[in-house]
Amino acid sequence: MMVEKIAMQAEEFRLLKEHVAESLGLVLEDGTRNNLAGKLCHRLEELRLKSFTEYYCYLKFSPGRDAEWQRLVPLLTNNETYFYREAAQLSVLAQEVLPALKERKLARGERTVRLLSAGCSSGEEVYTLAMLLLESGCFSWDWDVRITGIDIDPRVLDAARQGLYTRRAFWAADPELVRRYLKPQGDKLAIRPILRKWTSFVRGNLLEPGDSLVGGRFDVILCRNVLIYFAEETVKRVVDNFSALQAPGDYLFLGHSESLSRTETPYLPLRFPGAIIYQKRE
Repeated sequence: MMVEKIAMQAEEFRLLKEHVAESLGLVLEDGTRNNLAGKLCHRLEELRLKSFTEYYCYLKFSPGRDAEWQRLVPLLTNNETYFYREAAQLSVLAQEVLPALKERKLARGERTVRLLSAGCSSGEEVYTLAMLLLESGCFSWDWDVRITGIDIDPRVLDAARQGLYTRRAFWAADPELVRRYLKPQGDKLAIRPILRKWTSFVRGNLLEPGDSLVGGRFDVILCRNVLIYFAEETVKRVVDNFSALQAPGDYLFLGHSESLSRTETPYLPLRFPGAIIYQKRE
């Protein structure tokens, strides 16, 4: 059925843009007004709204606004990802960070490891981290290892928990690792229990992660290819939230196109061949 396209006025776009930025921290570029209108026409029809002004009011005041945000988020974000993305950073994690982390933990008499994948989408990064930690050999059976994925979109989290992926998701992964940690299920590949025992997923907003990660402390946080959607002041707020979840000496990984060079934060850059990571100041 053809949905009648409703024009989005400049003032309506401004209202929605500011509300999305305030609620999610996401930046809607000025040139995306028509594209956004096209995506939202179905929502106006289903909600029986006559304009985007009414939709803005629905998002802001309606008792059904929480459910509507869950429908809106996938329309605003790009959840495309895959296993072993940005291999240079993962090599630094495996070869430099994990051994250093293990040494520091043992010196303190600790055997716990906590990793966070922020903006985890459908779980590829979380399960990649589990594979990487198992392959590293740094943390044996008597270590308490937890890898948490957090995302604002409940639908991608459902997919992450299901743990079923097409073969296209593994184009950057070693085929031997794929055989070791996944099993065929129909025309897809399913995560084996050995990865599930270390992994979990929670819904949360990176602007207020404490609501979902109460009492959490993370030795390593990965937030890769997420901050590119945020305004500079929002990036600082998100990074400050990460800092509250970490102790001095802990590590933060951002995407290769993301940088903290223009933002005052408690993190120092560490440079490696092909990769830059960050460590919280002592």
